[in-house]
This record gives sequence, structure tokens and C-alpha cells, in this order.
Amino acid sequence: MSLQTHNTLQLSPAYRLQWEAAQNMFVLLYPEGLIELNQSSAEILQLCDGTNTLARIVVALEKKFNTTGLENDIKNFLTVALDNGWITQST
Repeated sequence: MSLQTHNTLQLSPAYRLQWEAAQNMFVLLYPEGLIELNQSSAEILQLCDGTNTLARIVVALEKKFNTTGLENDIKNFLTVALDNGWITQST
């Protein structure tokens, strides 16, 4: 499945994004285990709330970190997340 830039994105129902104080990081929990996330991945996934598109996520993160040129990196990560089933997109 390919990432559709105009669709909203959300975490897949099988996954839960959670801060793990013991590991001092965000993790993506699922029934069989967990995925440790770096800060960038966690920032992106926090915005996959069912209301944001790729463009909105890019704008929000570029504003938050006072930078530009993040679209390709964010799109690449979201494509991997979609391929792995971590996120879904509206139709």
C-alpha cells in the first residue's frame, strides 16, 4: 500500500504509543511486544491521530523545530510505518 498524501493518518488499532519511563523513551506497544522509538519517530507518530495528513504533520514539525525540509524524511518514515501496519490512512 502506498502513502496517500491527502489522507489522514492514525495509529493502527493493534498498536498503542506510550511513554516508558523505565526506558526513557516512547514505545509502540502491540500484543506480541514493543518497538522502541527514537525521538523523531515518536514526534511523527504522535501526530498520527486521525486528523492530520502528511502535509499537516510536516508543517507542525517544521514549526515545532523551527526548520524546513523535513517532508522527505517524514514521508519515508510514514511509508515504513504504513508498510509495517503501525499506521492506517483514511480512504
